[in-house]
Amino acid sequence: MAIRERKLPTNRDEGIQVLRRAAAALDEIATEPGQLRLVDLSERLELAKSTTRRLLVGLVEVGLASVDNRGHFSLGERLLGFGSATGAHVAAKFRPTIERVATATGGETVDLSILRGQRMLFVDQIESTHRLRAVSAVGIRFPLDTTANGKAALAALDDAGAEAALARFDDEVAERLRREIADIRRTGIAFDRDEHTPGISAAAIARRAAGNKVVAISVPTPTGRFRGKEQLIIAALRAAADSAAWAR
Repeated sequence: MAIRERKLPTNRDEGIQVLRRAAAALDEIATEPGQLRLVDLSERLELAKSTTRRLLVGLVEVGLASVDNRGHFSLGERLLGFGSATGAHVAAKFRPTIERVATATGGETVDLSILRGQRMLFVDQIESTHRLRAVSAVGIRFPLDTTANGKAALAALDDAGAEAALARFDDEVAERLRREIADIRRTGIAFDRDEHTPGISAAAIARRAAGNKVVAISVPTPTGRFRGKEQLIIAALRAAADSAAWAR
């Protein structure tokens, strides 16, 4: 019988594990800012409470997370500062492009968002001129599985990146998203038909932009109006896909 020496983890392996856990914790906090406690994060990360506590103490100490007097965690000012600087840069670069989409769609709402972990972070918006309109807010984070911009972002990832993101969903949702991703990669357009918000439908595109960020442009519209303007919206998004703002 051969005797094998057990390979002990190196400092590098341990460091990468800590970084992965920290990133996962921040993703969870960003999903529900100000809502999760130590026990919630411990369960979601599948870590012992003592390990989760040490991780969160470290994140709070360096300003990447904050905790209120009720023990609920939010993203820290340091991290929000990084995000706002990036978001402002992307918003400035894409502003002329989303303005053109708004004009081409007859004054519909146009959203600009960036992929952040398992969510889309909204960084800019042209609000619709119509009385009945879809409105969100800059700084809001939307899920990937039920939104047009989220699904477009998944399709913009390489296969390994997309599979890593899909691993966070249950099997049925992941399989449905795989089929949609294949269609989005073929057509270039993602859809949300009353999925995220009943009565609102949307179409979106996403690409890699400067800094290798995944950026999405989406047009959410009341479903009744969306049906009549779908081809117009698609044409406007296809034109936006050729914008120089995507240059990497």
